[in-house]
Amino acid sequence: MDAAASPAPDRTRLAELQRAAQMKLGGCLLRLQQYERLLKAMVTNTDLAGEPAQLQALRDARVASVYKTTLGGLVSLFTGGYLRAEDESSPTTETDDKSPGDRIWFSFQLRMAMSAERYEAIKAELKELVDLRNQLVHHLLERFDLGQLDRCEAAMAFLDASRATIERHYDTLRSWAEHMDHAQAEMAAFMASDTFRDLLIDGIAPDGKVDWPASGLVRSLREAEQALAPSGGRAHWIELNAAIAWMVQHHPDQTPRRYGCSSWRQVLHESRGFEVMKKKPTPAPTAGAGTTTDTRTGTVVCYRSRREDQR
Repeated sequence: MDAAASPAPDRTRLAELQRAAQMKLGGCLLRLQQYERLLKAMVTNTDLAGEPAQLQALRDARVASVYKTTLGGLVSLFTGGYLRAEDESSPTTETDDKSPGDRIWFSFQLRMAMSAERYEAIKAELKELVDLRNQLVHHLLERFDLGQLDRCEAAMAFLDASRATIERHYDTLRSWAEHMDHAQAEMAAFMASDTFRDLLIDGIAPDGKVDWPASGLVRSLREAEQALAPSGGRAHWIELNAAIAWMVQHHPDQTPRRYGCSSWRQVLHESRGFEVMKKKPTPAPTAGAGTTTDTRTGTVVCYRSRREDQR
């Protein structure tokens, strides 16, 4: 029996199902768009690297690029960036060989690591979501003839199952986004702390260990060396007393105690970046606090930076 000869109740039922199918399809597509927007925000914020003055422009360019990316492309970026499989036998250490050695370079990455089995399962699930999105957008009418009552009913069941799948993926992504927000908040709080300043500027790790070549104290000693050298260079021996007096004036916060040392002599020893010698003192006003004159021998301590081939 054709549609024109179908009983009125069947035609009414078909029309109701068609309208319901349209609403269910719209609900699926709206939720998929919400999923894509959230995924774009996460992909945009997984990493950033560059010189400080360029960071905003770099981020704007990444946002523009991600904005034009399809769901399939977003999933590839997400599983190849934020999501990572753990390898307990050989942990992955990422480096950026594009970072210059003579300029300030900022870089951060956010990653969520998991077992290799879980990672592969998530990749497969996300691929199924992309396939489902393509079915809904491009092939629904090819699969279901909404002009037939039984096919319309089958489409309704398919759309209900699709919505449940999309919701499950959306809930999972939202939980990941919440973890990312929490990690970013913790990172922002750390970057605003004195601990981060100590680490970034002065090379003092949270556990108290000192990265001496990158430390503010060594940097200040070299500045003093350059400022006090007769020719403005680093080839001359500098009296440590004079360097201390210079640092008190220019870098008063750079003290041995801050770096876990009890004396300036210990700083020179621990840093391994300087040569040290003693000599007869040159005529000068009486040394003040912080003097390194050896009262037993009547000598003063001098230092100069080691050459690269001596370190």
